[in-house]
Amino acid sequence: MSRYQFEGDLTHLERIIPLLVHGNPLALSYWRRRVSSLSPQQGLLPDGTRRVIRLLNIFDEVERALMSGKATVRRSAG
Repeated sequence: MSRYQFEGDLTHLERIIPLLVHGNPLALSYWRRRVSSLSPQQGLLPDGTRRVIRLLNIFDEVERALMSGKATVRRSAG
């Protein structure tokens, strides 16, 4: 995967995270797999690891919020 494609995919995923709380036609497991598949390899992005970890932590937060019936999740995915 090129650096450009990696950056585009990661940016897209960072933007859709806040929308998941408001209704998600795809399971959270799908989105988690998408983010996990971007786990930086070969040094494609210096901050890629940090961004992937942050997204996975946000998924954990979304899942906790949905399980507890809360519809609020921080919007700091970007």
